[in-house]
This record gives sequence, C-alpha cells and structure tokens, in this order.
Amino acid sequence: MKKRVTSSDVAKEAGVSRATVSYILNNTEGSRISRETRQKVIKAAKKLGYHMDINAQAMKTNRSMSIGVVSRRRISESRFTNILGGIKEVLSQKKYSILLCSDEVDEMGIPEYYRLYRSKKIDGIIFISYQEQIVIEQADERADRMLKEQIPCVFADYHLKNPIINCVDINYFHGAYIATKHLLDKGYKRVAFLVPDLDTEQERQRICGVEKAVEEAINASLTVNKVAMENGGVSKEIINVLESKEEFDSIILAWTSMAAAALYQANRLKIRVPEEIAVISLAYENAAQYTFPHLTGCGLPLFEIGQKSAEILIEQINGNNDMPVTIALPCRLKIGESC
Repeated sequence: MKKRVTSSDVAKEAGVSRATVSYILNNTEGSRISRETRQKVIKAAKKLGYHMDINAQAMKTNRSMSIGVVSRRRISESRFTNILGGIKEVLSQKKYSILLCSDEVDEMGIPEYYRLYRSKKIDGIIFISYQEQIVIEQADERADRMLKEQIPCVFADYHLKNPIINCVDINYFHGAYIATKHLLDKGYKRVAFLVPDLDTEQERQRICGVEKAVEEAINASLTVNKVAMENGGVSKEIINVLESKEEFDSIILAWTSMAAAALYQANRLKIRVPEEIAVISLAYENAAQYTFPHLTGCGLPLFEIGQKSAEILIEQINGNNDMPVTIALPCRLKIGESC
C-alpha cells in the first residue's frame, strides 16, 4: 500500500516548517508569508500528491467544515442555482463544503438539518425561502428554534420580522420602484400591473413600489390586477390587457414567466411591443434574454444574497459578529427592447 503523504513530507520537500505548510494550505488569516514561499509549498504539495485530511482537521478544530443549505426550491431553478453559486464562491474560499439538507421531519418530528447539526455534520445553516409557498408562522417557529438552540444560521429572502436573527433579503420595493420609474420616464402613462394573488412580503413590496412611482409621476394612472396563477389565469388576464391597448399603453408583470407569456401573447395577437404597448418585468431570469423583443426587467441580487449569507454565517461561526445582521439588497435594471 502506498504511504499517505503528510504535511511533514510537504514541509521537507519545500524546505519549510510544518507550521508554514499548515498556514499556507489552510489559508490562515494574518500569517505573513512571502509569495515565493507560498508558491514553493503549493508546488511541493502538487508534486507529492498531498491532500488535506478533512477528518483530522475537523477533529482538531471541532468543526465539520460543512454548511447546510435548506430550501424547498427545485435545484434546477435558476433562482436557486444563482443563490447557491454565491454561497459556493464564499465557502470555497474558506475551505467549507456545502451539504444540501431537507426540512422534512422524521418519525420523531425532527428535521434532517437539525439532526445533521447535532451530529456535527454541519457547522451552520443557510435557509433559502420558497416565497410562493412559505407559511410565515412556520418560518418564525424555525427561527425561534435556531435561536433557542444557538445554531449559527442565516435566513435568505424570508423577510422575517425577528430583529435578533440574521436575515439577508431582497429589496423588492426598490426593484419595483426603479422599473416603474423607468417605464414612466419613457413617456408611458396608462399602466396595468399584473401581480400574483399571493399574500407574501415580496408581492406586497412590489405593489407599494409600483404605486409610489406612479404617485410621483404627472398624469399617470395605474390599474392593479391580482392574478390567480392556476387554470390559465395569467394568460387570460394578459390577453384582456393586451386587447385593451386603447386603455393601457404599458404593462408591468411581477414575474419573468408572466412577462414572457405577455410577449408571447402580444406576438400571437400581432401587437407590436413596445410601439403599441410596453412590457416590463419586476424580475429577470436568464431565460429572459431569449424573448422577442428582448425583455426589460429588474435583476434580482440572487448571487449577492448567496455571497452575503455565507459571509455572515462564517462570521457567526467564528464568533466575530455579536449583533445579528438584517439587510435588504437593492435590485438593478436590465434594459431590453420591450420598454
């Protein structure tokens, strides 16, 4: 059996101390090591085929070096993968891995993420919301449990009202406001706004943002229609607005999928966008770049949510943040040809 390469072997090959090897390969903060020495150690590690013993490191630090991520979103969703990408970027720099966890409970009523934390398989948890289905009472109950058990955690896109737990949210009001203002600044005045008939914080913020921008405009009118998402409700409402283009000169849609449906129906009805009616979305997923015309929409800071959530969690695990962090990240407008 081939002998396992140790950090002592790397130190000997590089002509440095074992402590120096540890500082470099663990990316220890605050260590003053020259670039030349760092390159020498990395070259030696590669030459010898050295791999860090994760189990030994975990025993030494009393950490698993893994973070649990909990969400009911489908892993194929671009929204989920974008947030996960931000988490991964930060955690990989800190030598942490990601473990996707379920919130399904066992016969004892214990969720998987809780069992994994108690068995020291993960050092902390990032919860990513599924706003379209979330029951806020369940989220509050989950947050209370995390606080009671002193489990390091961050709630992403939950909009909890608990001031003593880490929350990283999206400022949906800001996104709706800047998108609507862009529409109005281009001269559109008769606005229809289609929003899902869901009682969630993100949709309430969007309505407030749109209404605020219209209030500030001169001679602008707004009609808000709450749309049932089942049984073809979206298509029916969109067609109703498009066929009333004498009444409306623009249409705002809360979701990218709704906006894509609006562009499809406009093309089908031979209604020119934006000449006859403008279309703008309060969200913008990657697939929006393939619409015709190219959709104007509000880019949500999904990658940044992942980054910030991971940064806050690592700080909490390291005991560096005594006060909980509650922030709402701003949106950014992506200009296309639909408005």
